[in-house]
Amino acid sequence: MLQNYLKIAWKVLGRNKFFTFVSLFGISFTLAVLIIVTAFLDQTLGASYPETKSDKCLYINRVVLDHTSGGSMWISGASFHLLHEYVEKMKMPETVAMASNIVQTNTFVGNRKLRLGLRYTDADFWRVFAFQFLAGGPYHDDHINKGEYVAVISTSAKEAYFGKEADVIGKTIITDNTSYRVIGVVKDVPVYQINSNADIYVPYNTSKNDLKTKEYLGSYTGIILAKSAVDFPAIKAELKEVVAKIPIPKDENTNRLRAWAQTRAEYFATSLIPGNNDDNPPVGILYALIIGAMLLFMLLPTLNLININTSRIMERASEIGIRKAFGASASTLTVQFIIENIILTFIGGFIGLIIAFIALNIIESSGVIPHAELNINYKVFLAAIALCLIFGFLSGVLPALKMSRLQVVQAIKGGEM
Repeated sequence: MLQNYLKIAWKVLGRNKFFTFVSLFGISFTLAVLIIVTAFLDQTLGASYPETKSDKCLYINRVVLDHTSGGSMWISGASFHLLHEYVEKMKMPETVAMASNIVQTNTFVGNRKLRLGLRYTDADFWRVFAFQFLAGGPYHDDHINKGEYVAVISTSAKEAYFGKEADVIGKTIITDNTSYRVIGVVKDVPVYQINSNADIYVPYNTSKNDLKTKEYLGSYTGIILAKSAVDFPAIKAELKEVVAKIPIPKDENTNRLRAWAQTRAEYFATSLIPGNNDDNPPVGILYALIIGAMLLFMLLPTLNLININTSRIMERASEIGIRKAFGASASTLTVQFIIENIILTFIGGFIGLIIAFIALNIIESSGVIPHAELNINYKVFLAAIALCLIFGFLSGVLPALKMSRLQVVQAIKGGEM
């Protein structure tokens, strides 16, 4: 039966080449855009270089110091003091790392000025994130304890500062009038990896800021690596207990300190959705909005395809009438039309996959998104298959039901009422 459906579908596609072209164009363009968007979401929310362990990571990006009576609050990242003195001593995490926000520094090569993004980190930063070292290696606790001014630089920073020099390990890079000895070169990190991308990575104790200041708001992010995602609730609960015990100086309004450990999806949800609750991040709403936006984007081409399919099927009214006269049931005809449309959609989806692949490669090579790695991996491919099925079913079921319900005499007359 399926083989017959495939043969009929193939003949129908070649019967009216204009309708087939218009249908394939609408399907392939729509699915190409959705595949590209899915690839971006996979890179932003999923586990990718160098944050390949993000499915086991929680991030402390948001700390709030508020006045319970006045209603005002200060919102920032975490301070070095908060992470070093309290969060690092938590028992549930496997590892706690810290990294500062990117600091834009001025670097000069001859008369040429470079703006390089510098990030202060601890040694555990290199244990949490899986950087690909092209030369040398990371700094360790010994480097930090000895107060050594060492640096790990990105490939782009190496090329911009040292030019074509092959081996830069041991050489000096000077930025903001501070000299660092290069001990490692890593593969560039995409700009959308907000917790790990930088041009230069240096030990936190090389910062000119006073790290001994007992402040709680600052410019650092805490990265908590759990043994398993199953431990997330326990880690969040422990962090809440730790923060609640921190001695906060009380003024007339009674200050209160709050901090949250969140997954990347939770962080984006609380940042993007108004009226959010940090203790209960609206991740479900975030995903619902993403899926809803995709379905809405598919709505217009689906409606156009329904009209095209209706016109295509009406041309086959006589054929349908004859098949009904020989005993074909409405359900049989409906299934046939839906399968034909799904086949058409899969052909369009294959074309869309090729278009998306080409477009993603163009985006990567253009440098519009610095160091982007946008791949059509198995997750994106499965999403493309699912979109094809949804698109094919939605655009085929209504015309199929309409045609399968035509009376025999009406269908033989060409579907006219």
